[in-house]
Amino acid sequence: MNKKELRERMRKKTGINRKRDSQIINKVISLPEYDAAKSIFVYIGAGDEINTDYLVDDMLKKDKAVYVPLCLGKGEMVAKRISSRDELKEGMYGIPEPGAEDLEIPPEDISLVIVPGVAFGRDFTRLGRGGGYYDRFLEKASGATLVAPCREENLLETVPVDEHDRSVDVIVTNEEVLRKDR
Repeated sequence: MNKKELRERMRKKTGINRKRDSQIINKVISLPEYDAAKSIFVYIGAGDEINTDYLVDDMLKKDKAVYVPLCLGKGEMVAKRISSRDELKEGMYGIPEPGAEDLEIPPEDISLVIVPGVAFGRDFTRLGRGGGYYDRFLEKASGATLVAPCREENLLETVPVDEHDRSVDVIVTNEEVLRKDR
């Protein structure tokens, strides 16, 4: 099965379950990697993605430096710092984004990235939405720990990958926490 076919299959299979998704986010908050992180890059959940609002609020409450994506187009995005979710405005693809004037951090200075995905493999492979935004960004954030919140039904043995695709370090489901040997 190729990436396009798997994305379509996962979209049809995935159902939003707020209670289960909250369990996943609470497990992310309890990770030692999360606790130790000072600067965190986090996606803003939209559509069928796991909602990250509570996670962002927890980061801000704990005085972590919170960065969210600002899409620039053509598969490029930057990390912009926010001090409140109220600062976000609808941006590219209808996803809430920070303003262009917000403080930017170089990807190499980020300690933890909360990574979205359509599906993940138990071998830590990741299938994104197909725009390449995260793959390009994660290539530059090479020192960061990559944490993937994932619904159990979106966790497979492996997912199709290309040479440029980045794997993740930690996968968190409501059932388990998987860690890659680094």
